[in-house]
Amino acid sequence: MSYSEQMLDALESGDMAKARDDFQQVLAHDDDETKYNLAGELYALGFTGQAQRLYEELLGKYPDEDDIRTSLADIATSNGDTDKALKYLSEISPDSDAYVQSLIAAADVYQTQGLYEVSEQKLLTAARLAPDEPIITFALGELYFAWGKDEQANAAYSQLISEGEETIAGVDILARQASTLANLGQYEEAIDAYEAVAEGALTIDERFSLGSLYLQLQEYGKAAKILQDVIDADSSYANAYLPLAQALRQDQREDAALTVVQNGVAVDDTNPQLYLLGTQLALRAADTDLAKRYLQHAREIDPEDQTIMLAWSNLLLQTGEDQANIDFLSAIDNSGDIDPQIYWNLAKSYDHLDQVEKARENYLLAFRPFQAQPDFLHDLIDFFQSTGATAELKAALTRYLALVPDDDDMQARLDELNDEAD
Repeated sequence: MSYSEQMLDALESGDMAKARDDFQQVLAHDDDETKYNLAGELYALGFTGQAQRLYEELLGKYPDEDDIRTSLADIATSNGDTDKALKYLSEISPDSDAYVQSLIAAADVYQTQGLYEVSEQKLLTAARLAPDEPIITFALGELYFAWGKDEQANAAYSQLISEGEETIAGVDILARQASTLANLGQYEEAIDAYEAVAEGALTIDERFSLGSLYLQLQEYGKAAKILQDVIDADSSYANAYLPLAQALRQDQREDAALTVVQNGVAVDDTNPQLYLLGTQLALRAADTDLAKRYLQHAREIDPEDQTIMLAWSNLLLQTGEDQANIDFLSAIDNSGDIDPQIYWNLAKSYDHLDQVEKARENYLLAFRPFQAQPDFLHDLIDFFQSTGATAELKAALTRYLALVPDDDDMQARLDELNDEAD
């Protein structure tokens, strides 16, 4: 048994001390072919330092063996030393048998640097030299996928699938195509592609994508099942909690949705949207204290988000804290775009506190954007009626009934006004 074989046995059994001793014997006694084969085994196992030492020794003896250069470039890339990797690859001439592989390796290096155009040119050159190599088509697909050029990526993956390629470098081609279809907004086609992947072959990220697609298509039961499977497989998968809670809520399982939110914020307490959904669910469960806690967390995370601000204002209105609502909304910077809901909420609080002029002022500021919304007009009608503004009341009732003609109560109010006028 060679020292190389002894070293691999020691690594398999976890005897690192013996493996280190055996490696020294490899350097001293094993032949070059055995060393070359061991270097490949060690690199595959993640022992890049020992693999690099063997390859460097062999390159010194065999400077024309460009396969060794590509291996050393791969190791340099994995170590983050892209300059060294490119130096090795630049030493490989176009007439070398390893030239195409060097172009693929160089493209990978440039892609890791975000130099997508250079990477593309390397791969297109490789494709011209070796037009029937699936690995080049695959590399182009992966480049375009990372680059956000989903149509080109989809074309590359489609070509591989048509040629009978299923898996390359551990990547399921059909699953990758499904991701590109999802990015292109072709949700149903993406789901079909995901579901065609062999059972158990989808990565956890791909299962998350499939669950999210079902949510997009409003298939809430299927979305909830798949997203729950993701969390069962990895409870630290923070991104899955919000869409799972959304799917459960839409599936009329609000108690379960609130439980998911509670579990989710324990995993990730930096997502304001998760807290915002939790607020809504807590209110539905009549748990005002929990709703306030969640919304306070959301405000701490993103204090400038107007959706969160309005949710806080709505909560203050619901709990009858009108002065607190006025103080809060009045402190908002209104120098830029301001959500007109703020004026509506201010109007309601001023009305509750009998500050009629300020209520009127804010109702008028909110009128233009909300004049076609029955809920707003309903509040406005109640305000005008309580303040005796007959002309404005009649106009508001007329506008409201044009939108909701079967509201008998409002029709009776308008009829009463007309009778009084007669």
